[in-house]
Amino acid sequence: MNKGYLVQTPVYNEFHEVKNNVGIPQIDVPFVKQVKGNILHYGIDWDLFKKQAKKVSTFILCNPHNPLGIVFSRRDLARMAEICLENKVLIVADEIHSELLLGERKFTPLAKLSREIANNTITLIAPSKTFNVPGLFCGFAIIPNQELRDEYVKVVQHLRLHVASLGLHAAQTAFSGQCDEWLTELRSYLIGNRDFLIDYVTKNMPNVRITIPDATYLAWLDFTQLNLEKSPFDFFLEKAKVALSDGGIYGEKGHVRLNFGTSRKILKQALDQMNQALRLS
Repeated sequence: MNKGYLVQTPVYNEFHEVKNNVGIPQIDVPFVKQVKGNILHYGIDWDLFKKQAKKVSTFILCNPHNPLGIVFSRRDLARMAEICLENKVLIVADEIHSELLLGERKFTPLAKLSREIANNTITLIAPSKTFNVPGLFCGFAIIPNQELRDEYVKVVQHLRLHVASLGLHAAQTAFSGQCDEWLTELRSYLIGNRDFLIDYVTKNMPNVRITIPDATYLAWLDFTQLNLEKSPFDFFLEKAKVALSDGGIYGEKGHVRLNFGTSRKILKQALDQMNQALRLS
């Protein structure tokens, strides 16, 4: 029987599709939730991580984390990697949001920690999130381990995947340094949006809990204290005409993912409509 793959939930919905696409079991390590006021913090349950790592052949790491916005510290990354090495668990590190840092927190690529960790890691990155070119379908894998890379190439060739020249050109331009000034301005605007969002929720939605993301343009909101008749996704779609992402597809019902990568005006309009819907419910 094929061993499963490990994920830390709640996590990006596509991670949950691997079990259906590949036919291997998904083993969850839910984050430990802590609440201070109306601010959400998520941490790692290390005892459970060690226990579940014994059951799998692969760990899919999301760093920076989608939807929680966590940028894992070097210490936490090293600890996760050491557990995986001890149990012969391959690490697939999704680092697609690594350039969307919101503040002083530094990002550490997992494979940079040591040569041994690099040889046990497949790193996946793309320009699509940071530079807003997802429609060009260009991403790539960094695989220092030659044997592992050869195996990966065989699978990709079997799938007959190809990237259009426009996608390659966009990726080269995005990572060339020519867009660095634009990226600096983008980060600054996203930090402003994040801070506006947190301040708005804190002042106007006292029973709603929210993360303070250190990266990405995504916030995670907890509505479980409100006892809504419907899921928050359905409630706000129907009552506020605001389309969020249903927390259930990430592994945590009663929550939503909010994308604040938009203009401040649109963000405020969405929040005003959500707040009004809550007041009338």
